Amino acid sequence: MVLSAGFLGQLPIAAAAERMEITVVPSEDAYVSQLNPNQTFNTTRLTAGSAPGDRKVIYLKFTVPKLPASASEVVARVVLNRDLHHLPDSVELSKVNGNQWSEQTLTMNNAPAVGARLAQVTTTESTNQIAFRISAPVKAGTYSLAVTSAATDDVARFRSAEYGVEGPQLLVSYVLNDRPPVYGSLSGTWVGAAVNERNADGSTVATIEVFNASNADIGPLAFRRSFDSRLPSSFATSAARNDAANGYRSFVSWKPPGGDFVGAAQGKYDAQVTAWAQSVPRTGIYATSFHEPENDMTGPQFVALQRHLYPVVKAANPSIQWGPVYMSYWWNPAAPGHYIGNPDAWWVGNDYADFTAVDTYSASRPVPLAEDAEFLGWYDYMLGTGKPMLISEYGQYAVPPGKRADPAMLALRAEVIAADAAWLSAEDTISMWLYWDAHGDQGDWRLEDTASQQAWQAAAESGRTE
Repeated sequence: MVLSAGFLGQLPIAAAAERMEITVVPSEDAYVSQLNPNQTFNTTRLTAGSAPGDRKVIYLKFTVPKLPASASEVVARVVLNRDLHHLPDSVELSKVNGNQWSEQTLTMNNAPAVGARLAQVTTTESTNQIAFRISAPVKAGTYSLAVTSAATDDVARFRSAEYGVEGPQLLVSYVLNDRPPVYGSLSGTWVGAAVNERNADGSTVATIEVFNASNADIGPLAFRRSFDSRLPSSFATSAARNDAANGYRSFVSWKPPGGDFVGAAQGKYDAQVTAWAQSVPRTGIYATSFHEPENDMTGPQFVALQRHLYPVVKAANPSIQWGPVYMSYWWNPAAPGHYIGNPDAWWVGNDYADFTAVDTYSASRPVPLAEDAEFLGWYDYMLGTGKPMLISEYGQYAVPPGKRADPAMLALRAEVIAADAAWLSAEDTISMWLYWDAHGDQGDWRLEDTASQQAWQAAAESGRTE
């Protein structure tokens, strides 16, 4: 389980003294039992209360992110959802003396002591959800809390974090005073795009001339993302060959010959990889092989590929910035139909990456990054790696093939781009942000309406230049 923090509701474009809210899910949650003092209870159900000879206590651990400097009137609530069993007359929330515990090993014998009571809720048998209001100051940091019940012959059962949105939540709301301009400053973030246009026969073209036209509409664009379907023989033959001459920095993606990631991981193409890397200009080119791997291979296969390629590329040309590019669609734990499962199995390791990147989209309706569970699944995990974080593809609202653009969605897209620029400015964790100004399988993502163009222009103008 990982930290998830995002603004709830559409982020307003301009407001003063407005109340904002973030949602934090527990990084750890479990319960302990006096009757089974050496047993770990890390399950989908959390239990507190007492039966004869058996006292049960729920432990929760939350990490609150840094709030904006202008935040005031901070209010925190811990929300729990009942799991089938009725609730006893009262349930209490208390401090826990220490954070040195894990849901994987917590038992009654090693559990940290329960400290001062923070809040108490009176319930009835029909109560389905309870919310503890915490009056003590809540700032950025990690907090361990205990849920207990004074009942001596009854228990309270709640849904754990494994239930997703129905699991425990720490809701932190605050008033945001004198909010800065919506775009803030993206001076630490390279802003760019990937661009194509569609031919009459349905094929797409992504030449430097097409990119230049997009730059005139939504620039100044600092970075150009380009793609080679197979490993180029040299940089001079790659899709990025004209970038520098036109004033752009390059982020390149290629795949091994025939998409043979197994052979590439075994060193089959090392000579070609070395030749390509040696030909790359020593200007800090960003590069990856096999972006969005979740579509095509397992986590261990991807890790093996990157761990083999990284030292080969860096030995040939240390100036190349090499790292993995993931697809946010696969990173939402609340969507089991397309969830990667264990994120650790997909992380290549800090010794094999100069950065970590993600391609993230919202096709039918624009969704701010701070509210996008797929993006946040990747974001929350990668924060823990300490590596530079990049958004290598970003798209909001695709006009479906054969359909006209929805004016309401275009207007919302412009607002969401502005909201995301503000959020990225405040977070100051993303070092590159590239729009997918292109056609794709889901339709036309290009920024062709004035409001969306102006929104991206404003972000680009505040972006990093050196």
